[in-house]
Amino acid sequence: MTDTFDSLRPYLADYLHLRGINPAKRFRCLNPEHTDRNPSMGFDQRRQKVHCFACGADYDLFDLLMIDEGLASPGDALARAKELFGHAKPTVKAAKAAPQQGSPAVESATYLTDCARHRGETDYFARRGIGEETAERFALGYDPAQRCVVLPCAEGNFVRRSVDEKRYVNVKGQPSPLFQPELLDGEEPVFLVEGTFDALSAEELGFHACALNGSGNREKAAAILRARQKPGIVLLLPDNDAAGESWAQALSAEFPWLYRCASTGEGKDLNEFLCLDREGALHFLRDAVSDAIAHQPPPYADSSAAAQIDALTAYIAAQAGKPALRTGFPGIDRALDGGLYEGLYVLGAVSSLGKTAFCMQIADQLAMQGRDVLIFSLEMSAYELMARSISRESFQSDETRGKYLAKTVRGVLDGRRYARYSPEEHEHLRRATASYRDYAGHLYFREGDHETGLETIEREVERHIAETGVKPVVLVDYLQIIAPVDVHFTD
Repeated sequence: MTDTFDSLRPYLADYLHLRGINPAKRFRCLNPEHTDRNPSMGFDQRRQKVHCFACGADYDLFDLLMIDEGLASPGDALARAKELFGHAKPTVKAAKAAPQQGSPAVESATYLTDCARHRGETDYFARRGIGEETAERFALGYDPAQRCVVLPCAEGNFVRRSVDEKRYVNVKGQPSPLFQPELLDGEEPVFLVEGTFDALSAEELGFHACALNGSGNREKAAAILRARQKPGIVLLLPDNDAAGESWAQALSAEFPWLYRCASTGEGKDLNEFLCLDREGALHFLRDAVSDAIAHQPPPYADSSAAAQIDALTAYIAAQAGKPALRTGFPGIDRALDGGLYEGLYVLGAVSSLGKTAFCMQIADQLAMQGRDVLIFSLEMSAYELMARSISRESFQSDETRGKYLAKTVRGVLDGRRYARYSPEEHEHLRRATASYRDYAGHLYFREGDHETGLETIEREVERHIAETGVKPVVLVDYLQIIAPVDVHFTD
């Protein structure tokens, strides 16, 4: 029986099963350019195609073979389909289990064993920073006939690299296998890198690593990550180029729990980093793992209320050293159960009732206690607010009948009136200003307008903490004037 496109096309469902995909259900899009977070592709048995209802991708068996295995033409895809499903070929189940042959003349296991015996005939591994112990552990080999090193991978597969030039020597039409893919589903931290030599570099330095052996194998790694029961510590360490950035971004978008390593800085990949600066590469990997572990969420059981009891006890003890802030108004402090606590307070009243005067008096009385107050005045000038406080000081300290020495805000600000003040009035105003100066070092004014938004306020609060080391009480006068985050927002 002759195998043709038409006779082999119906094996698409079998191929999907080989990929670990159930064609009876929706599955994630197989288009490598589509990061599909929600399964949007389905199998159309009548047309013998898969179709994505999100990006529109429409593939038959031969399209998928070309994508998954990097084949150059439909003819190559037909040849590969014949190997998998052709007449008198092994069944699907047997084809899935059989190792891919790296050399047609020998069985894979025999070939790898033979190459391992020839390892001592090349210094290539040493030149790439890989020691004999690592080479022995991974049964790395050398094929003198083709002058290439042989790197065993998953399920008896392997990749080969020329020792004379920068190129891989692999069988045409045969997809590159993953290196140590089982580690992606393990419990230990594992680096996901691009090439096997990068993975061997990590292993050489005492860390675990899996290699894609080409950015085109991203989907193979993604399939393993999707099957994980829970997130693990997988660290993405791509090559320092556009292709590496592409596969790392795609995986990060689909699996937000993956840890993205910083750039190696030295060399285009981890192996070059190892060769240039072995000690630096060691510290780089060690720091990456430590940081990744630090960023892991706590175990889910730790989120229960019972698990938080000790933290609650510590919080209560810490609050004992943070008494409520006294407003300076005993009746209000009693009503507020001691004063002001950490949080947001909003004071509302009809217009011109004295909200600003009341809040500024609280601010002044907090400053008298040594508390820093950062005041955002979005309507009045800082001078007017300062004059209000001096006016209050002049009123409270005036013991004369009728309070004739006290000055209004206008009386404080209008320098033209000072020529008419008596020596006694000048002295009283000087003392009121001096009293204000005693605590005004804890008052910080920031004038603003309708353009002042939350980002400005946040930035100034951070600046105050950075400059003084103190977290201030923040007063905003007034709330409705704060610029919205979006111009379409209402008050």
